[in-house]
Amino acid sequence: MIKKILSIIFISQLIVSCGFTPMLKDLGNTSNSLVYYEINPNSSYISKQILNSTLQNLDKDKANYVTQINISEKESAVSIGSNGSVNEYKIEILVNFKIINIEDNNLMYDMQSRGFANYDVSSSEYTNSLVREEALKRALSDGIQLMNIMVQSKVNE
Repeated sequence: MIKKILSIIFISQLIVSCGFTPMLKDLGNTSNSLVYYEINPNSSYISKQILNSTLQNLDKDKANYVTQINISEKESAVSIGSNGSVNEYKIEILVNFKIINIEDNNLMYDMQSRGFANYDVSSSEYTNSLVREEALKRALSDGIQLMNIMVQSKVNE
C-alpha cells in the first residue's frame, strides 16, 4: 500500500516538474485599443448587451478609428414535423460594419460578417426562450469574432 502511494506521489511529481512553462499572451500592446465601437441603437436589446460584454471599448477621444456596427437578426424554420409544428429553428445574424478613420473622417472599410446557430424546440415556452437566447449568443459571437478579425487586419494595414 505504501509503495502504491509513494509511486503515485513520484509519478505526479515527475509530471508536475517536467519543465513545461505556458507562454502567456500579453494583451497590453494590442491595436484593439485604437478602435471605438458604435452599436446602432436599432439593434435588439440582447444583441447590444452581448456586444457590450464582448467588445473592449474605450473613450472615443482616445481612439484612432470608429467602427459603426448594425446587427440584423433573421429566424427561419429548419425542420417542420408532419403535423405542421416546427421542430428546429435557425438564427442568422448579419453584422454590417464600417471602419472610419477619425483623423480625416474617411470610410476605410465597409463589410459584413455572419453568424449562424440552430436550436431545437421543446414543449416548454420558458426552455424555448432560454435555448433561443443561447443560440442567439452563439451566432452573434461567431459574427463578432469574424468582424473583429477583419477590423484588426484593416486597422493594422
